[in-house]
Amino acid sequence: MAATPTSGFTKVRIASHFDLATGQQPENIALEPRAAVDLNMSVARQVVRLYPDGRQQVLAQLPLPADGGVHTPLLGFPLITGLVRDDDGTLYFLYATGTSDQTGLWRLRPGGAPERITALPANSLPNGLGLDPVRGELYSADSALSTVWRMPLSGGVATA
Repeated sequence: MAATPTSGFTKVRIASHFDLATGQQPENIALEPRAAVDLNMSVARQVVRLYPDGRQQVLAQLPLPADGGVHTPLLGFPLITGLVRDDDGTLYFLYATGTSDQTGLWRLRPGGAPERITALPANSLPNGLGLDPVRGELYSADSALSTVWRMPLSGGVATA
């Protein structure tokens, strides 16, 4: 018997539908208290909060590079990757654009605006993000440069 998306599960429901035509392609997820989740909509360049009732709230919209992101390594379009949440509710994520002024680690504090806190090389494609709260560091694999980056939570220089 072939497996189906709901085989073995009970009370399965779709919480929200995404619009792929507008770039709503969830790449990563971070859990929020009270059952909400944060997602990065990679191609739409957004961080979105999804509530249990299906409501979506855009928390951040990152700027489109002047060249449209055509120099983003391996892809030719800008995208958000990686997403982690710190205990204080701060979200960290990566943005790859192929430009030196936007590629890197970004931070979004609760109620704040997104800000780039660590630059990464324009020819990098950071992909995936891990948090070490004890050391106060974030780690990211780089699909274009075959590198692992270490970045301080407070921002600053990335170390290969």
